[in-house]
Amino acid sequence: MSSRLMLGRSALAVFVSLAVAGCSVVPKQFSNQEVMANAAENADLLTQDVAPINGPIGLSEAFARTIKFNRDARLKAFEAVVSQGQLAVDQFDMLPDLAVQAGYNRRNNYAASASVSFSGDEPASLGSNPSYSVSSDKSTVNASIGATWDILDFGLSYYRSKQQADRFLISKERERKVVHTIMEQARSAYYRAVSAERLLSKINPLIIQARTALADSTRLERLRAQSPMEALSYQRSLLETLRTLQDIRKDLMPAKAELATLMGLNPAADFELADVNNPDFITPRLNIAIDDMERTALVRRPELREAQYQERITQEEVRSAFLSLFPSLNLNASVNYNDSDYLRNNNWTSAGVGVNWNLMNVFRYGKIEQLNKLKVAASQQQALAVSMAVISQVHIADIQFKEAGDSYQLATQYLDVAQRIKTQIDSNRKAQSIGDLTVIRENLNALLAELRRDVAYAELQNNFGKVLVSMGLDPLPEGFGGMNLEQLSEAFGQLQTKWQQGEVSVVSQEAMQAAVVAQQNTALKD
Repeated sequence: MSSRLMLGRSALAVFVSLAVAGCSVVPKQFSNQEVMANAAENADLLTQDVAPINGPIGLSEAFARTIKFNRDARLKAFEAVVSQGQLAVDQFDMLPDLAVQAGYNRRNNYAASASVSFSGDEPASLGSNPSYSVSSDKSTVNASIGATWDILDFGLSYYRSKQQADRFLISKERERKVVHTIMEQARSAYYRAVSAERLLSKINPLIIQARTALADSTRLERLRAQSPMEALSYQRSLLETLRTLQDIRKDLMPAKAELATLMGLNPAADFELADVNNPDFITPRLNIAIDDMERTALVRRPELREAQYQERITQEEVRSAFLSLFPSLNLNASVNYNDSDYLRNNNWTSAGVGVNWNLMNVFRYGKIEQLNKLKVAASQQQALAVSMAVISQVHIADIQFKEAGDSYQLATQYLDVAQRIKTQIDSNRKAQSIGDLTVIRENLNALLAELRRDVAYAELQNNFGKVLVSMGLDPLPEGFGGMNLEQLSEAFGQLQTKWQQGEVSVVSQEAMQAAVVAQQNTALKD
């Protein structure tokens, strides 16, 4: 008997040791080889997942590449897909739990037991020769399949699924917002890159000219061909010019790399921009009343739609919180099997109903109702706050666009005057009536005037884009997901042309009023 006990204890000790060893987890760092292999794989994916460049890239193609290959846009799209997948998973929570169980049990001896009669408050004596009985085999096989359904859990799961459906719609609105943002960034980066490409080709020769003049002046100073004060003043002016030119170049150099990153290209990728050699300074038109802009923004802005969905999620949460106060009704049914020879019926079915109710919920009802009212009121206030912010953004974008238009006109006039002055200076230079410093200075002024004109035009286009974004207008054409890069670029070009010409669809007052009446009629029917 003792040997069997010792054997059982030894087996238990071995089992516990194996379990402890199996549950031990030691941190394991990636090796350098694994890290480098993963980095190489990511680098290959980044280069393979981008369409090749077949020619100069225009604004429409820049938009198309940004939508197709920008990593932030793809991330938000994947988040929406994940949210949709979560919705499909949550819908299974409304179904009954269907469980299948099977097992095999064995013991080294029979589970024999004896029984005695009970007399008074004490059991009778077992005696010296008790009679034992057996009701189960040494080994048994059992199996069952059963369904359990909690009606309360079904109701709560129903509301949770509706909330997840709204969260999926929220993720789609956030995806729209990301698209609006990166399109705005792409527009800004494109015009900065165009200005950089055009002006850098003029800045570098001017820097070389200024450095040559500085070297000549230093040489003349050493030869004492001119007074020291005059030479130093001349050199100081040249150095200030060089510093200005280098500051401009430093600001323009990263522009093309930033645009490449937005388009999903390697920042070092070599490509041409269509508007560098043939700039097309078309002034966008926007003849829309501010009231129409406000209504359109209140209907189409993704932030407001997200706030509406969030308010509906709060209302569903209120309903689920109220439902949780009710008793839980549990239904269960199963089919069972046991191969024991001592059972008369080895197969049987069972069914049952159970009710569980926390009576303290009765006292919680008043507080929960008060909390739910506060939640609904807070979500409504949040929607109103977002609405006010949206209206403010519409007005600010409209003001900035009009001011940008005035600034662009002024910059264009300034450039015209600067270029005419430069023409006069070039003519006088041929007659050798002016010095190098004056020529360099006026070339710099003309260059700065051209830069200001380009910056002003870029600001005009950016503010035009901000107006469109503030109104919630989607830059994506219908069915863009199935378009290739060329088709998407062409669709963008047609849409941008319509918007530049002022052909923007807005929400009219009549359409808004008709929607309100239809909603009121629907509420009355419900």
